[in-house]
Amino acid sequence: MPDRIDIDRKHCRAILRVIGQQLRASLKLEPEQPESLKAQIERLRELEEGSPNRSR
Repeated sequence: MPDRIDIDRKHCRAILRVIGQQLRASLKLEPEQPESLKAQIERLRELEEGSPNRSR
């Protein structure tokens, strides 16, 4: 297992933001998706919008 790499909060949030963007792009809300998945995606959006380190 590779050595652990410590990153600061700013970079961690940036990485999480990119992952979230890629997930949203690949999991666009479609009628055939279960309601539970739609709710989880919406909750992720709410959490990202509420993040104090969010930059636009």
